[in-house]
Amino acid sequence: MNPTSWLHGVYIFTAIVGIGVTAVDMLGLFGDAGGDSDGDTATEMNGVAGEVSPLLSILRYLRIGVYFCVGFGPLGIVAEFLGTSMLGSLAWAIAGGVASAALARLVFRLQHHDVDSSIREADLLLERARVIVPLSHSAMGKVRVQMGQVIVERYALAEEIWETFRTDDLVEIVRVTDDCVYVSRAEPSALLDELS
Repeated sequence: MNPTSWLHGVYIFTAIVGIGVTAVDMLGLFGDAGGDSDGDTATEMNGVAGEVSPLLSILRYLRIGVYFCVGFGPLGIVAEFLGTSMLGSLAWAIAGGVASAALARLVFRLQHHDVDSSIREADLLLERARVIVPLSHSAMGKVRVQMGQVIVERYALAEEIWETFRTDDLVEIVRVTDDCVYVSRAEPSALLDELS
């Protein structure tokens, strides 16, 4: 088989897959099963807020792969149509695919970080918080998290049995449940970021 015709077939296949799946996705037939805002889906799959399912991670990468196809296939076809060599068309196709996937990822991140007064519980995972009511593993306290323009307060317990936190300690949310969040001591780098 001629390598050029084989590559042309790959361009056509990826263009059909990329554009077709994206069109179906935009119509909402897949639901919210991907992107970077999958916190609720991860929660539903595992039953525990804040844990990300391995299946969900695979679906997220597949979705980015689809957006890669959106740029790869059509740009490869256009490059061939303009008479570019096989390697030239492949270079243009790869560049288009990478740009398309990166743009989709950026859009997902911007959607995920919209300033909104309704913060989902899964969004709190791995966020830094400041203790406003002292807490330990057995004594519930309270933490305050600032996410963009929104300040959220949650009841909290220490994740580890031996940890206790005083008012104004900097912590990191490591687990989220319906009742409260679980925290551990923030990494030294997080403390330096907070001071700078």
